[in-house]
Parts: sequence; C-alpha cells; structure tokens
Amino acid sequence: MKKEIIAAIAMAFPLIAAAGGSPWLPVPGSTSLAIGYVNQAGDKFFLGTDKAMLPAKIRQETYSIGVQHGVADALAIDAKLNYARNRFDAPAGFPLPFGDESALGDSSIGASWRVVDEFEHAGAPTLTLRAAANIAGNYDVGKINAIGDKASGVDLSVLVGKYLTPKFTVAGELGYRYRNHAVPDDVWLGASLGYSVASFASVSAGYTATRSNGNLDIGGPGFSPSRFPEVREDRDLVSAGASFALAPRSSLNVNYGEVVGGRNTTKEKIWGVSLATSF
Repeated sequence: MKKEIIAAIAMAFPLIAAAGGSPWLPVPGSTSLAIGYVNQAGDKFFLGTDKAMLPAKIRQETYSIGVQHGVADALAIDAKLNYARNRFDAPAGFPLPFGDESALGDSSIGASWRVVDEFEHAGAPTLTLRAAANIAGNYDVGKINAIGDKASGVDLSVLVGKYLTPKFTVAGELGYRYRNHAVPDDVWLGASLGYSVASFASVSAGYTATRSNGNLDIGGPGFSPSRFPEVREDRDLVSAGASFALAPRSSLNVNYGEVVGGRNTTKEKIWGVSLATSF
C-alpha cells in the first residue's frame, strides 16, 4: 500500500524543475501519463550579473506530454516531448537579435534506478540514481529570446527523499548536465518540501540553484550574437505547487515559480498546470 501511495504522488511530473526527476518510482507494470502547459515571462534581464530592464516582456509557452513506466520494483523509464512558442515585442533598434518562433523544444528520455528504499531500510531515505538523454529541438539560436540552446546531451543526478511523517516529505537532487556544441555544462542542486493537507490535496515548495561552467557574458569580451548558446547562464528559482486528486488515479497539478537571481538569464515568473493519470 505504501508503494502505491508513492506511485500516486510521483505520477505527476514536476513542471518547474531542473530535470524532472523524483526519488519515488511508480509501481512495477504501471504507466503514468502527464499533459502540461507552462507559461514564463519577464521584462527584466541579467546581463552578466547586472539587472537591466527590457523594453518588452520575453514570453514563452511550452506544451508537453510525458510518460513514465515502472519496469521493475527499482527501475523506471520516462520520456518527455515539448513544443514551445516564444515572443518578444521589442521595438525597432533593439541592440540584440530577437524573433518570434514556434518549434519543437528540447525533449528527453531517461531511466531511474532506486538504490535504497526507505520502506525496506528503517531510518534511511529513498535514494535514486537517474540518467537522461536530452535531444535538441528544431528552433533557431543566436537571439536573446531563443527557445533554448539547441544542444543535445546527458543529465546525471542523485535524488534523495524521505517521508518524515505520513503527510510530510522532504526531497533533494544533485545533478550534472553535459551538452554538445560548446554549450557550457551545468550543475544544479534542488530541495523541496511536500505536505498532504487532505486525502485529495497536497502542497509543495522548492528551491533550485543552477550553475554553469561557462565564462562568456552577454556583451562581455568575445561575445557576439552567434555565441548566445555559449553564454554562461545561472539561475536561482523558488517555486510552490499544489496537487488535487480528480479520481483515484488522476490529478490536477498547478505550479508557480520565480527566478530570484541569476546570470545572463531572464528574471521571469513561471506558472504551469498539468493533468496526470496512471493505468
């Protein structure tokens, strides 16, 4: 029964997260499906570490479909496909290249292996290792409002979670992302809290810090618009969310996040919604 409860919680993929992993895996043989929408927008930008006002908001909408399958008791696989629309209504004469676009975003295929199960080892947390391949989308780069960096690569992460009480959970993730085409690698660290307020509703809060190993700033020495994907991009993101059971195996999930610090990135507000079900 405890593992069935974990599976119900884990079936909704996080919409505002660095990598979308969870330490808790689905029941073997079960499949989860999530359809999501994310809206992110901001009119402030970190040029290097200096905050600057933009003449208009950079807006992006992302539509996603994700699936996760429990292969065995300690093994799950997942895949996620994204389609994005980007808009920036900058006035004539704006000094950096920009342009509206709708295109296939970056997608992923991953696998998660649970090394330690908290329900089988008293006092220990659940510990899961995850690896994912990232596949670049077909959008354009070389502009300030590009959908992404158009680089493929690999994510490797360690996820830890623990039920402190039947209603209260803590979780964390440490990950490393490698990408090709001279795009800087990233390291991220995330932590989250979850609380079940009722049998049909739960809330969560989290923080994720992402750091790049690049050394190129927008407008800095050696920068040109064609090198946008090589720019160092750091982000500090705080988020909150809620999940509501619509049926025994279905849920509605809402999330809100805000970039509170960073480097060469939009200081944006992010909100998302998803519908998830398992069978």
